[in-house]
Amino acid sequence: MDMSSTLRKPDGGGAGYSNLSFLGPPGLAAPRDNAPGLPSAGLTEGFPSYQKPGVPREESAEMTLKPNYYNPAPPTPDYMKRWRKDTTPGKVILHPGVHDDKNHEQLDVYGRPEPVGVKVHEVLDVAPKSEIAEKRIEKKEAIYLSHKREPLGKPYKRGHALPNELLQSGFGTPTPQDVSGDASKELLHPPETLHDPHEHQMYVRSHANFAPGEQRHRGYSWVDKNGQIDPARYSFGADVKPRELNGVARTLNPSIDGQGREQLVVPKRLEEFREVNGEPLGKPKYLGHAKHTPSDHVFGTPSQRGPEWGVRECMANYSAEEQQPDPDLGISVRPGWRNSADADRVFGTPTIRSDIRAPGLKSVADHQNYGDEVPAGALLYPSRFIDSGISGKDFLEARSKEEIAEIFTAAGENIDEDHIAAIFSQAATLDPKGRVSIESFRRTLNGS
Repeated sequence: MDMSSTLRKPDGGGAGYSNLSFLGPPGLAAPRDNAPGLPSAGLTEGFPSYQKPGVPREESAEMTLKPNYYNPAPPTPDYMKRWRKDTTPGKVILHPGVHDDKNHEQLDVYGRPEPVGVKVHEVLDVAPKSEIAEKRIEKKEAIYLSHKREPLGKPYKRGHALPNELLQSGFGTPTPQDVSGDASKELLHPPETLHDPHEHQMYVRSHANFAPGEQRHRGYSWVDKNGQIDPARYSFGADVKPRELNGVARTLNPSIDGQGREQLVVPKRLEEFREVNGEPLGKPKYLGHAKHTPSDHVFGTPSQRGPEWGVRECMANYSAEEQQPDPDLGISVRPGWRNSADADRVFGTPTIRSDIRAPGLKSVADHQNYGDEVPAGALLYPSRFIDSGISGKDFLEARSKEEIAEIFTAAGENIDEDHIAAIFSQAATLDPKGRVSIESFRRTLNGS
């Protein structure tokens, strides 16, 4: 038997939400909906309180995804349509001020009418329907002078007599046809010609037309201490010394160039000052405490006060007594610090305080679990009525015979009072204290 129809809380609450349908703890008032006119969130079924009784409301995923099809928006009122934009193709858009003016509809068209001349189809349909019609059209066109002078498909006749040579060869000079393509090649890549140097100098003087990379000569007479010089071969400027290479390498290693540096002799006080104030790489700083310790001396206290076990001791052959654990392993051997307790005793405070009584009204700030909360299994696999706010405890809560009879009657079970009393008495025998719940009554009813 499905109890969801009886134990489901109605959507929206309101006045239809009674204490008989709310299976909460005893003494807790039913929640009240302060806004019964607003629909509940999500998909709803049944008869919401904000709709008319008897009118079901059905929602599905398709109706939610297609609101324009199943629940279209209300149309625009007539008195507001004049102010809305209408993009319907072919519709005449009027100004909102003359939207209700019907006087302009009395006129057919605006402006002056023009007489209709030749139709468009007559202009386009010029081809004769038959040969007889074509001869009739030619006979009509023969009376025009333009038809005689300029017949269709022939040149205009002016009565000129052309010579026979012109009739044979035509106008103009024929263009030579070079099949080999040498003319095109010379046009794209003309042959190079040698220019006269004297001609080039004239262009340089008149237009400053220098060749690419050509040095500009101004006719100066270049003379140095050795006599005349050629500017095209002479390098101007001071002498450049050879560039020094591998300067850093020769500074760090003088033996590279084969010229060893002389040993410098410095005062002893200067060298001692450098030892005290310098920080040599990979060596401790000398603090001037004299050098009385050997180079392998290690300062500090050793980590091991006595011999301890290592890998070598674990791999060696020791007797059974030597292989025993230390006497203070896991226990305290210090006087006054020994603890004697049972082997199954657990120290500390338990996480779930089932050893103390849970408060009647638990505070929101109290995060302690008193053993009355659901386990992890209920969170992973909730009951089928948890979405309606009904837990499994509501089915196991002790109820009176009248309340159980009212619940099963509302669920659609037509049971007379005598049968309910008999089933209630039989279900009371299942509990040592004679208490009856919805689950025990349902099992007894199904088993009878």
